[in-house]
Amino acid sequence: MRFPYARRVVPAAAVIMLITSCGTGTGTGKDTHAGTAPSSAPRSQTPKPFDEGELAARLLTAQDLPSHKVEEAFQGAVVSSDKPECRDLATVLLGGVMTNTLGQVHTSATKGTTTTKVSLHSWSGTKAGSVLADVRAGGQACGGGFDAVSGTDKAKITKVVAAPATGGDESVAYSAEQEQDGVKSSIEVVLVRQGTTTATFTARSASGAAEPPAAVVAAQVKKLR
Repeated sequence: MRFPYARRVVPAAAVIMLITSCGTGTGTGKDTHAGTAPSSAPRSQTPKPFDEGELAARLLTAQDLPSHKVEEAFQGAVVSSDKPECRDLATVLLGGVMTNTLGQVHTSATKGTTTTKVSLHSWSGTKAGSVLADVRAGGQACGGGFDAVSGTDKAKITKVVAAPATGGDESVAYSAEQEQDGVKSSIEVVLVRQGTTTATFTARSASGAAEPPAAVVAAQVKKLR
């Protein structure tokens, strides 16, 4: 198993309704990136969270990114790790489910051999910022690798390094190396917060190294502003 993204083609005009870490790192567990700094806006200015219908209306479609094949993707499984401090990082690397959200929607965008799963999650209060903080902490603690389980699939993340991240009110991105069933592969992940919404971009390749999902990130974040 390769943690595939179940999907089917979504017509360009359809409204999709779904339930389903900047700088460089050394791979030693030290996260040297700064990412995009958290917003300093007063809590009273925190925007109202989107409900699931509002998220769906803002989810990336084929019309937004004609250079990619945009298809439906479903909510992933719960992800666990042999190192508790790595669980949140493992969740975004493997496209796993985030719990206690106010709503979530998912899609995928493919160009060449790289498919990027896109997940939007809506959060109450300042929880969206906490999500990024938890993943960033995982990047700092887990650069040397860890084991993860998603559903019935097991994977070994052998290395995690910080990668360039831009967009939204704050962002973080990582490049990771994975070994599963004796096969090695790469993962590129970007997590962006825009207000009370987080957007997770998990890019994997069917062959060779995954391409960073810069175009996908830009197109999706534009719709969240």
